[in-house]
Amino acid sequence: MDLTAILAMDPLILSAVLLAAFVTSIIHGGTGIGGGFLMAIVLAPLIGVVATVPVLAVALTISGVARVFFNRDALHWGAYRLVMITTIPGVILAALIYSNLNATAIAIILGTTILASVPVRHWAARRQIEAGPRALMGAGAVYGVASGASIGAGMLLIPFLTGHGLNRREFVGTLAAIALTMNITRTSVYGGTDMLGDGWFALGVLCGLATIPGNWVGQKVLRGMGEGWHKVAIDVLTVFGGLNFFRIAIMG
Repeated sequence: MDLTAILAMDPLILSAVLLAAFVTSIIHGGTGIGGGFLMAIVLAPLIGVVATVPVLAVALTISGVARVFFNRDALHWGAYRLVMITTIPGVILAALIYSNLNATAIAIILGTTILASVPVRHWAARRQIEAGPRALMGAGAVYGVASGASIGAGMLLIPFLTGHGLNRREFVGTLAAIALTMNITRTSVYGGTDMLGDGWFALGVLCGLATIPGNWVGQKVLRGMGEGWHKVAIDVLTVFGGLNFFRIAIMG
């Protein structure tokens, strides 16, 4: 872990990064969605587009451990196994491709994925489908490819996990376990390249540690509150954040 590079960072930027990790993890801990792409929106202007996904892969791995622990009594292992069978190969392939992209291409991919998450989330909320084993495996394949090179693909799994009969707590816990395994895989691929050098791995660890208290707050507080207000907030932040990635791509 390269702590020297972390100590050389501007204290204000480092503080902003850690605060962003904490605040977005509150949303993530309470709803099971939103934390990854909201953190990406905040981190990209602070640490650069290229480093955003690798740093988040490390941070969300630690965050995932916390979320799985806090929801350990609500995991649906059958659904988890079906999704992961096809998710892992897709993550490996897409992460290898990501490591060879330039900043402009990455900004376009992140902007497109983040903006697309808004209609996908609303579509998912309206869908009432019955998802058997094949549907879960198919969704896992798409989720894996999308997750290997972007943020926020968990939205794609919403109608399939709920359609498999998972209740709200099982959904949060199972999606946390799926995301944890995906992020471990993604971090392993990035670790085999130079994308986690120059202190980025250490920054990801610090961000991940900052998410632990946020996840605790989220699962304790947000579950007892109405969902409407933070759904609107997520949509607004997502649209502005997605458009900002296109601004970054244009400015080059």
